[in-house]
Amino acid sequence: MTMEIWGLGLSIPRYRLALLLVATVLLVVFLSQHFGAGMPGVGWPGYLADAGVAFVMAAVAAALVLGVLTVIEPLQDWQDALSITGLAMLPAAVGASFARSQLGMGGRRTPTTTYGGELLLMAAGAVVFAANIAPTEEVVLLAAGIDPWHPVVLVVLCLLLMHGFVYWVGFRGQEPAVGGVLRSFLTLTVVGYAIALAMSAYLLWTFGRFDGVGPAMAVTQAVVLALPASLGAAAARLIL
Repeated sequence: MTMEIWGLGLSIPRYRLALLLVATVLLVVFLSQHFGAGMPGVGWPGYLADAGVAFVMAAVAAALVLGVLTVIEPLQDWQDALSITGLAMLPAAVGASFARSQLGMGGRRTPTTTYGGELLLMAAGAVVFAANIAPTEEVVLLAAGIDPWHPVVLVVLCLLLMHGFVYWVGFRGQEPAVGGVLRSFLTLTVVGYAIALAMSAYLLWTFGRFDGVGPAMAVTQAVVLALPASLGAAAARLIL
C-alpha cells in the first residue's frame, strides 16, 4: 500500500528482481520443508507443491488488494500490473509460509535442530519484517538524519533486543542458552544480527537505495533497516 512499491515495480532492474525471486523461492521451499502441509516424509515434490501454493495464494492476495485499491488495472495495462504484483507478492509468499506453520491444520512442523537451519530460519524472519520497509523513503531519510555515533547505538540495541527476546523475557517458545550465555550470544545472536544486516543490505541494494551513495551512507541505511529485520529474525526463532 506504499507508493514506493508501485514505482519500484516498474523501475527495478529485471536482473535484481530475478535474483530476489530466486532467493524468495529458496526461503519458501525451506519453510515448506519444515512447516508445510501433509504428513512428514512427503519428499521434495511435496515441499515444492507447498511452496507453489504459497506463491499462488500470495499472488492472488496481492492482485486482489492492489486491484481493489485501483493501484493496478490489469485489463488496461497488464504488463505494469504484472510487475507491481510480482514485487508485492514476494514478501507475501514468505508470510504465507509463516502463517501456514502457525495456523494450518496437519502441518509437518519438523523441528529445526541444525545450526544451518536456525540461520535460515532467522533469514526468513528478517525478510518478513524488512521487505515491506526496505522500499520506503523513510529508511533513507532516517539514515541521512542521524549522527555518526547513532548506528553504533542501534547495533548494540538490536543485539540486546534479539538476545532478550529469545532468552530473557519468558515468552512461550523461549530457548535455553545452550553452551552458556556467551556462546549462545556469539553463535546465535551476533550471527543472527549479521544475517539480518546482510538481508537488509541486500534488500536495499535490490531496491536501488545504494545507487549513487557512499559506503558510509549505505552501511547506515543497512543498520537502520536491521532494527526491524533483527526483531524478525529473533521472532522467527521464538515462534517457529
